[in-house]
Amino acid sequence: MEHSFIEADAKLEASPAQTRTLDTMMEDMRNMPAPAQNLSAQQRMKPFLPTMPAADYAEMKARLQEAGATADKPADVHTALHAEAQPRVPIVLVGPNFQGASNVDGLTPPDTHGAIGREHFVEVTNSHIDIYARDNPTQRTSISLASFFGYTAQILFDPRAVYDTTWNRWIVTAVAFQESATRQLYFIAVSTSSNAAGPYFIYGLNVTFAAGDFWDYPQLGMDQDSIILTANIFAASGGFRGADMFAVAKARLYNGLGFAVPVFTGLRGTLAPPNVLDQNARTYLVAAAGGSALSLYTLTNSSRPNGIQLSGPVNVAVAAYSAPPDAPQPGTGALLDTLDGRFVNASTQMGNSLWQVHTINLVGYAAPRFYEINTATNSIIQSAFFFGTSTSYDFNASIAANAGDDIFVTWTMTDPRNGTNAQVRFSGYDHNDGLPYILGPGTAAFTSPTWYGGGRWGDYSAVTLDTRNARRAWLVNEYVQRNQDWTSRIVGFGFAT
Repeated sequence: MEHSFIEADAKLEASPAQTRTLDTMMEDMRNMPAPAQNLSAQQRMKPFLPTMPAADYAEMKARLQEAGATADKPADVHTALHAEAQPRVPIVLVGPNFQGASNVDGLTPPDTHGAIGREHFVEVTNSHIDIYARDNPTQRTSISLASFFGYTAQILFDPRAVYDTTWNRWIVTAVAFQESATRQLYFIAVSTSSNAAGPYFIYGLNVTFAAGDFWDYPQLGMDQDSIILTANIFAASGGFRGADMFAVAKARLYNGLGFAVPVFTGLRGTLAPPNVLDQNARTYLVAAAGGSALSLYTLTNSSRPNGIQLSGPVNVAVAAYSAPPDAPQPGTGALLDTLDGRFVNASTQMGNSLWQVHTINLVGYAAPRFYEINTATNSIIQSAFFFGTSTSYDFNASIAANAGDDIFVTWTMTDPRNGTNAQVRFSGYDHNDGLPYILGPGTAAFTSPTWYGGGRWGDYSAVTLDTRNARRAWLVNEYVQRNQDWTSRIVGFGFAT
């Protein structure tokens, strides 16, 4: 099928990177003021920006809450017999299960994200980066994002971190609030080696291409040749203008070189890039725009500014979906925001398969649904809901797949009827069990001791393949320590054999 090509209508230029070492970062942190110490309570909470008008989003969520869930989830969308859904080789805790970063700066939500490398796990939150020795997580280095990037003019938020297993490099990103109507900085850090505590190349990019625009909810992925970045763009009036996307050659970033790349604007929001596991010449980005289709874009020549091409979107037909209700908690009327049905994290691309997951409405409950998309035919290979119990609210999900098509997921669950506070959960499926993939209710890695009343829940989580064993993965997700304080959990899980 021939696709229509999209013209890039903006350009992003970057000077050669600055190099920052851990010693410099730590020295800066000792000398600079705490980034959030003078903020008001309202400023400490990053607002969620839906792609629909904010008033419509609030009205929709209120209507969903009023309607509520009137019955248990139907068995035919889940597994009627949990025993039949469990993989023959069960997915279990096979690594550490330890507390990660907590609410040190008073910023909410945490936006937990991170990745596992050869020797470290890197966790990023609002607004810190924490580096753990993978074989001894008590060895931890914690640095404010301000110190890490060497930037204090505005608060940094929406961080992401990935590990390039081919080139053994760390990529860390975060965006700052606007300095002015014509300047908002987006930061990219690239390690100079596999050592997460080693030097980094730091880029500060001005991503304002039209006066007053706000760059929000950036996402981070990669293919064989490039790092791929997307974001939602909002006008000064607050209206959604579409998603932006650009790609930068690894050959430039990994050597600290300057670059100039085209920027594609006005795309479907929220646009998720993939993490590509093979050498496919085509890279696929996907958005969940609502209704009964997903929007699929094709990117080629991603590393070549003069030859890059983006085509689409092509509609991929799926069962109809809509935004989920917010999640109630036992013992309180405070709800946890389950967002608007967007894809919250990068896809996994391997061969003709593209794996993704989002949280949508299932008979009055929030529930994740995963997809395996056939990028050769623009169709769904398989898709299914997963959740903890027939009365749980499940959200904040991420998915990763390995080259053998085993899948790993993490998510958050509450179950007021059974008195269950927010849990960090995980599950997965062994490809040897055949089609269709049925994710069981999973395992609770940790249950919050209380409910959360501090405002919004986090916008995303992360699960990444273990660099030493592709049959295993690591996750980072959030839970509650005290009513007003979030914390996070880092967990290693996978197949025992």
